Amino acid sequence: MKQNILDQLKSFGIPVKAPDEKIIYSDLLSSGQVLQISNGYSFEKSLSCDHNWKVYHENIFAYLKTLPQEEANDIINKLDYQDWHWEWVTKTAGTKTDNQYEWFFLEIDNCVEAACLIYFPKESALQPSENIFYIEFLAIAPWNRFTPLEEKRYRGLGSILLLRSVKFLAQKYANSGRFSLHSLAQAESYYVNKLKMQHLSINDKPSLKYFELPENVVNSVFGEVA
Repeated sequence: MKQNILDQLKSFGIPVKAPDEKIIYSDLLSSGQVLQISNGYSFEKSLSCDHNWKVYHENIFAYLKTLPQEEANDIINKLDYQDWHWEWVTKTAGTKTDNQYEWFFLEIDNCVEAACLIYFPKESALQPSENIFYIEFLAIAPWNRFTPLEEKRYRGLGSILLLRSVKFLAQKYANSGRFSLHSLAQAESYYVNKLKMQHLSINDKPSLKYFELPENVVNSVFGEVA
């Protein structure tokens, strides 16, 4: 199915990936696997997110149906599921021609493990005269989160992708590297406790809180990926 969609895009003369797609970071893991972060939209990688991640979601649902209701409910309460409905191909189609959007994908041995879309420029709420980055979407594969099917395959990939991507853009646009976002409720503790981002209620959306990275924590946050 994925190949059929790619073939259809090609038949309409639609490029399936950014002509200037590039690898911005590569690392050889202790397991011998290769971790890479690419910059540039890719329908193939977005399709992998839509297909592989959703198949895994379906496997989780199938497993939950085999459990007593109380046990299934306990597991559901632990799942990080608020972004499961995201459609990555749709997001790619809507942003690929807008150079204010930057796509990033983290792969390990050519399997997409995390994806991120960043917008620039965004006016800072803390310092209105400064343009910063805005994280439109950030997600990791479901097998890298809590799942009843197995232990997490990899840890910390969301932080690696986010910080490496913003660091790359900060060098590209010669700015501070500060960024903001609207967080899903299940991710708020990560942005507050891990990244030390500041909540600014004036920019909240009805169900999403606005967070911004203050200038005084930039060096310590990016020191993790120095």
